[in-house]
Amino acid sequence: MTTIALLVGALSLIIAYLAFRRADAVEKRLAETNNKLGEIVAQLAQAAGETREGLAGLRLEMRQRAGEPSFALDMTIADAMSVHPKVTEVLASFHLGGCSHCAVSDVDTIEGACQSYGIDQRALMTALNQLIDSKSGGSAGPIKISNMKLEI
Repeated sequence: MTTIALLVGALSLIIAYLAFRRADAVEKRLAETNNKLGEIVAQLAQAAGETREGLAGLRLEMRQRAGEPSFALDMTIADAMSVHPKVTEVLASFHLGGCSHCAVSDVDTIEGACQSYGIDQRALMTALNQLIDSKSGGSAGPIKISNMKLEI
């Protein structure tokens, strides 16, 4: 009887060892698959960003070919952001949607946001149009101060 018990115990240990080896192999394959999936997600995110930028460029070109202004006061914030990828930076430099205190919505117009927050419409429109006029794609803001020294 003890011999049978020893054989059953030994067989159980062998089965457990094989199960753990198989589980380890499955775990390694899962880790590899997760890494590959992470790479694919990153590639998709990059492709989506490039696609958004391309679409924004096409929208801008269509507006320019149609003779429409690139930006208008009656545009919604969402429409303005679709014109150029750096519009959000310009809006943030005017404190429109760049902080938690600003509740600017995508459906607000540029004019309405300027009136609500006391922002100079002409300065904002100039900064937005500088994005289009300068082919560099750089950001523009309300005030640029350089060579400023602070002594205490």
